[in-house]
Amino acid sequence: MTLLQVLPATGEAKPLLTTQDPDRIAAELGAHGARFERWPLKDLPAGFGDEDVLASYRAEADRFSAETGLGHVEVVRMAPDDSDPQWATEARASRDRYFNEHTHRSDEVWFFAQGRCGFYLRLAGDDTVHVLIAEPGDLVCTPKGVRHWFDMGATPDFAALHIYVAETDWDEAFTGDPIASRFPHMEELLTAAR
Repeated sequence: MTLLQVLPATGEAKPLLTTQDPDRIAAELGAHGARFERWPLKDLPAGFGDEDVLASYRAEADRFSAETGLGHVEVVRMAPDDSDPQWATEARASRDRYFNEHTHRSDEVWFFAQGRCGFYLRLAGDDTVHVLIAEPGDLVCTPKGVRHWFDMGATPDFAALHIYVAETDWDEAFTGDPIASRFPHMEELLTAAR
Protein backbone atom coordinates (compact mmCIF):
# COMPACT_ATOMS: atom_id res chain seq x y z
CA MET A 1 0.00 0.00 0.00
CA THR A 2 1.19 3.50 -0.80
CA LEU A 3 1.11 5.39 2.47
CA LEU A 4 1.75 8.98 3.51
CA GLN A 5 2.08 9.95 7.14
CA VAL A 6 2.94 13.38 8.46
CA LEU A 7 4.68 12.95 11.79
CA PRO A 8 5.93 15.48 14.33
CA ALA A 9 9.68 16.08 13.88
CA THR A 10 10.10 15.01 17.50
CA GLY A 11 9.53 11.43 16.32
CA GLU A 12 6.29 10.99 18.25
CA ALA A 13 4.35 8.05 16.84
CA LYS A 14 0.96 9.81 16.61
CA PRO A 15 0.56 10.96 12.97
CA LEU A 16 -0.85 14.37 12.18
CA LEU A 17 -2.07 12.94 8.86
CA THR A 18 -2.36 9.42 7.45
CA THR A 19 -3.63 8.75 3.93
CA GLN A 20 -3.44 6.16 1.17
CA ASP A 21 -5.35 8.33 -1.33
CA PRO A 22 -3.01 9.14 -4.26
CA ASP A 23 -4.73 12.48 -4.95
CA ARG A 24 -4.43 13.54 -1.31
CA ILE A 25 -0.78 12.42 -1.25
CA ALA A 26 -0.03 14.44 -4.39
CA ALA A 27 -1.78 17.51 -2.97
CA GLU A 28 -0.06 17.29 0.42
CA LEU A 29 3.43 16.83 -1.04
CA GLY A 30 2.78 19.35 -3.80
CA ALA A 31 1.84 22.01 -1.24
CA HIS A 32 5.44 21.79 -0.04
CA GLY A 33 7.18 21.66 -3.43
CA ALA A 34 7.56 17.88 -3.67
CA ARG A 35 5.89 15.77 -6.33
CA PHE A 36 4.01 12.48 -6.31
CA GLU A 37 2.38 10.76 -9.25
CA ARG A 38 1.38 7.30 -10.38
CA TRP A 39 2.51 5.68 -13.63
CA PRO A 40 0.77 2.63 -15.12
CA LEU A 41 2.69 -0.54 -14.28
CA LYS A 42 4.18 -2.56 -17.12
CA ASP A 43 4.81 -6.30 -17.10
CA LEU A 44 8.50 -7.06 -16.77
CA PRO A 45 9.79 -10.37 -18.13
CA ALA A 46 10.96 -13.11 -15.78
CA GLY A 47 14.62 -12.56 -14.92
CA PHE A 48 14.40 -8.97 -16.17
CA GLY A 49 17.49 -6.77 -16.33
CA ASP A 50 18.13 -3.04 -16.15
CA GLU A 51 17.59 -2.61 -19.90
CA ASP A 52 14.14 -4.23 -19.62
CA VAL A 53 13.13 -1.72 -16.95
CA LEU A 54 14.46 1.19 -19.03
CA ALA A 55 12.74 -0.04 -22.19
CA SER A 56 9.42 -0.61 -20.42
CA TYR A 57 9.29 2.91 -18.99
CA ARG A 58 11.21 4.81 -21.68
CA ALA A 59 8.20 6.86 -22.87
CA GLU A 60 7.26 7.93 -19.34
CA ALA A 61 10.87 8.72 -18.39
CA ASP A 62 11.39 10.75 -21.59
CA ARG A 63 8.18 12.72 -20.98
CA PHE A 64 9.14 13.38 -17.37
CA SER A 65 12.70 14.39 -18.30
CA ALA A 66 11.47 16.79 -21.00
CA GLU A 67 8.99 18.32 -18.57
CA THR A 68 11.43 18.77 -15.68
CA GLY A 69 14.85 19.10 -17.32
CA LEU A 70 16.10 16.11 -15.32
CA GLY A 71 17.93 14.17 -17.99
CA HIS A 72 19.95 11.43 -16.31
CA VAL A 73 17.98 8.17 -15.96
CA GLU A 74 19.38 5.00 -14.45
CA VAL A 75 18.02 1.80 -12.97
CA VAL A 76 18.73 1.08 -9.31
CA ARG A 77 18.03 -2.50 -8.23
CA MET A 78 18.55 -4.45 -5.08
CA ALA A 79 17.41 -8.01 -4.53
CA PRO A 80 18.40 -10.76 -2.10
CA ASP A 81 21.25 -12.85 -3.46
CA ASP A 82 21.73 -16.16 -1.65
CA SER A 83 24.81 -16.89 -3.80
CA ASP A 84 26.65 -13.89 -2.30
CA PRO A 85 27.65 -14.44 1.34
CA GLN A 86 28.25 -10.68 1.71
CA TRP A 87 24.87 -9.60 0.38
CA ALA A 88 23.09 -9.26 3.74
CA THR A 89 25.98 -7.31 5.26
CA GLU A 90 26.22 -4.96 2.27
CA ALA A 91 22.43 -4.46 2.18
CA ARG A 92 22.39 -3.58 5.89
CA ALA A 93 25.27 -1.13 5.42
CA SER A 94 23.48 0.53 2.50
CA ARG A 95 20.25 0.81 4.48
CA ASP A 96 22.11 2.28 7.47
CA ARG A 97 23.95 4.80 5.26
CA TYR A 98 20.83 6.30 3.68
CA PHE A 99 18.75 6.21 6.87
CA ASN A 100 20.62 9.40 7.78
CA GLU A 101 19.46 12.89 6.88
CA HIS A 102 21.07 14.31 3.73
CA THR A 103 20.43 16.64 0.80
CA HIS A 104 21.19 16.67 -2.93
CA ARG A 105 22.20 19.49 -5.30
CA SER A 106 19.36 18.76 -7.71
CA ASP A 107 15.86 17.37 -7.57
CA GLU A 108 15.93 13.63 -6.96
CA VAL A 109 13.26 11.42 -8.51
CA TRP A 110 12.48 7.76 -7.93
CA PHE A 111 9.94 5.68 -9.81
CA PHE A 112 9.28 2.18 -8.50
CA ALA A 113 8.72 -0.56 -11.06
CA GLN A 114 8.97 -3.23 -8.36
CA GLY A 115 9.25 -3.31 -4.56
CA ARG A 116 8.86 -0.53 -2.02
CA CYS A 117 10.94 2.04 -0.18
CA GLY A 118 10.29 4.77 2.36
CA PHE A 119 11.08 8.47 1.99
CA TYR A 120 11.28 10.75 5.03
CA LEU A 121 11.05 14.36 3.87
CA ARG A 122 11.48 17.50 5.97
CA LEU A 123 9.35 19.62 3.66
CA ALA A 124 7.78 22.01 6.14
CA GLY A 125 10.85 23.05 8.11
CA ASP A 126 11.62 21.63 11.53
CA ASP A 127 8.07 20.87 12.72
CA THR A 128 7.08 17.80 10.69
CA VAL A 129 8.40 14.93 8.61
CA HIS A 130 6.40 13.66 5.64
CA VAL A 131 6.92 9.89 5.37
CA LEU A 132 5.96 8.33 2.04
CA ILE A 133 6.05 4.57 1.62
CA ALA A 134 6.26 4.20 -2.16
CA GLU A 135 4.97 1.10 -3.95
CA PRO A 136 5.20 -0.13 -7.55
CA GLY A 137 3.84 2.57 -9.88
CA ASP A 138 4.73 5.43 -7.53
CA LEU A 139 6.97 8.34 -8.50
CA VAL A 140 8.30 10.70 -5.85
CA CYS A 141 10.39 13.83 -6.43
CA THR A 142 12.37 15.33 -3.56
CA PRO A 143 13.26 18.95 -4.39
CA LYS A 144 16.93 19.94 -4.37
CA GLY A 145 18.22 20.95 -0.97
CA VAL A 146 15.36 19.32 0.96
CA ARG A 147 16.58 17.42 4.00
CA HIS A 148 15.49 13.80 3.83
CA TRP A 149 16.46 10.20 4.41
CA PHE A 150 15.58 6.94 2.70
CA ASP A 151 14.66 3.45 3.92
CA MET A 152 15.06 0.52 1.55
CA GLY A 153 13.84 -2.03 4.10
CA ALA A 154 15.45 -4.76 6.14
CA THR A 155 15.70 -7.01 3.07
CA PRO A 156 15.93 -4.62 0.10
CA ASP A 157 14.11 -5.94 -2.94
CA PHE A 158 13.22 -3.27 -5.50
CA ALA A 159 13.77 -2.03 -9.05
CA ALA A 160 13.46 1.69 -9.67
CA LEU A 161 14.23 4.41 -12.15
CA HIS A 162 16.39 7.11 -10.59
CA ILE A 163 16.12 10.42 -12.44
CA TYR A 164 18.22 13.54 -11.80
CA VAL A 165 20.19 16.29 -13.58
CA ALA A 166 23.64 14.75 -13.83
CA GLU A 167 25.65 12.03 -12.18
CA THR A 168 27.55 14.43 -9.92
CA ASP A 169 24.31 16.03 -8.67
CA TRP A 170 23.31 12.81 -6.93
CA ASP A 171 26.21 13.10 -4.48
CA GLU A 172 24.63 13.38 -1.06
CA ALA A 173 25.59 15.88 1.63
CA PHE A 174 24.88 14.43 5.06
CA THR A 175 23.63 17.02 7.56
CA GLY A 176 24.89 15.31 10.73
CA ASP A 177 21.47 15.83 12.35
CA PRO A 178 20.50 12.63 14.22
CA ILE A 179 16.76 13.16 13.55
CA ALA A 180 16.37 9.88 11.63
CA SER A 181 17.24 7.91 14.77
CA ARG A 182 13.98 9.14 16.36
CA PHE A 183 11.82 7.63 13.62
CA PRO A 184 10.56 4.11 13.03
CA HIS A 185 11.68 2.18 9.98
CA MET A 186 9.36 1.52 7.06
CA GLU A 187 8.18 -1.91 8.27
CA GLU A 188 7.08 -0.51 11.64
CA LEU A 189 5.08 2.27 9.97
CA LEU A 190 3.34 -0.18 7.65
CA THR A 191 2.48 -2.51 10.53
CA ALA A 192 1.08 0.34 12.61
CA ALA A 193 -1.02 1.61 9.68
CA ARG A 194 -2.76 -1.75 9.11
